[in-house]
Amino acid sequence: MAEISLRIPEAGLVSPSNWLTRPQLSALLVEIDKKYHNYIGFASRTSRIPREIIMSFIAVESGGNPTAGASGHPTQGLMQWNREYAKSQLETELAQGRMSPAEKSKLAEFGIIFDSKGKTRAITNADQLKPELNILIGSIILGQLIDTNWGTDANGLRLDRIISVYNAGAFGDTGKKARLGKHKNASELAADVNPISSAYIKKILGKDGALHVNKEDSIQKLLDAFKG
Repeated sequence: MAEISLRIPEAGLVSPSNWLTRPQLSALLVEIDKKYHNYIGFASRTSRIPREIIMSFIAVESGGNPTAGASGHPTQGLMQWNREYAKSQLETELAQGRMSPAEKSKLAEFGIIFDSKGKTRAITNADQLKPELNILIGSIILGQLIDTNWGTDANGLRLDRIISVYNAGAFGDTGKKARLGKHKNASELAADVNPISSAYIKKILGKDGALHVNKEDSIQKLLDAFKG
């Protein structure tokens, strides 16, 4: 896993005013952490992705609703990954030696077991609706994107690129811009991708976005606890 280094908020980015106010977003993040704290913690430890990033994707993708999305749609649940690709993504994780014993064991608890050739069963809509499994697979997918040759640059993690590909796929116009473009920073990429992915980048990386609120509010909670 590449080293996680981020500038929060990213210069030139502001969370959309028509999404959530800062107090609303803070309350949502607290609720997500309250409901899924242990699941996020496990996924964070095994993927080595900071829990704040996982929480941010949950906030934007589903608002913390485990059944978010149209019923039966390929993308549903907390992190809204596409189950039609999840089987091959998990098999790739195992084949590349990226899957930890803890991840493999946890997947087995849900009946996702790999045979001698590294193949597993199809991932179902019922799988997507299980919060613990949805978060685990979502974090595995994020880890794969982070560890690509475009997931980081000299300044650290390019979460703007990760967001764009996670949201829009790797091979459409937005995905190609994220993977192959020469955008120097998140602000440049956000100005060049499709509107939905652009808003997604701003919701996570912008001023008053999920990572900014999580960072500052968490510090304030520590200060308040210390004062108490």
